[in-house]
Amino acid sequence: MNIRLAVHLLLSIVVALAMVFTGLALGGPLVALLAFGLWFLIEALFKALLPASFLPGVEGAQLTSAAYRGWAAKLVGGMGLAKARTPEADAARLAAGVRLCTTTFGLRNGSQILGYLLLQRSPEGKAVIAWRGRGKGQAVQPITPAEMTILSGQQQQNAVQARMDYTVSVQLGPDSYWLRPHDAELLKLVLQHQTAPTT
Repeated sequence: MNIRLAVHLLLSIVVALAMVFTGLALGGPLVALLAFGLWFLIEALFKALLPASFLPGVEGAQLTSAAYRGWAAKLVGGMGLAKARTPEADAARLAAGVRLCTTTFGLRNGSQILGYLLLQRSPEGKAVIAWRGRGKGQAVQPITPAEMTILSGQQQQNAVQARMDYTVSVQLGPDSYWLRPHDAELLKLVLQHQTAPTT
């Protein structure tokens, strides 16, 4: 686990226990339960306020802003406190030399599996994309050519994946992938000169 996430988890547990035991001491089980509910709300809002660079990806990359989901992220975004969580902001991070990664369901070799798309800039300034499966010992596999086609006629049939917002189907190289709309827009931005027409 990333050291920042480990410290955050430890502090969250300490704060949660402190609030629960304080609630028990002040008013019994009901107050303790209310204190735990309050901690849950505070924790969700705190996570939603963390900078995009806080969330680690794989292979030394940072997750894209699509990782911010749920009611807290929507509330923070609606209040204008998360202006840097747009596809344009992620594209600017990539242009500045930050390696990015995002989770995706890839249809590779006839099987749909959960993995990561890795994005970085080449010395020539072009976007380079690679695939990495989840789990230890997975190799990074470059995707060539780095061209994207949005498969607009595809409908997400998996209800679980649809609830997780993997609803945009794209063709990258020889394989297709289900992406969240944020990440599909990000790829469209960074591959705008390498992207095929929508089909």
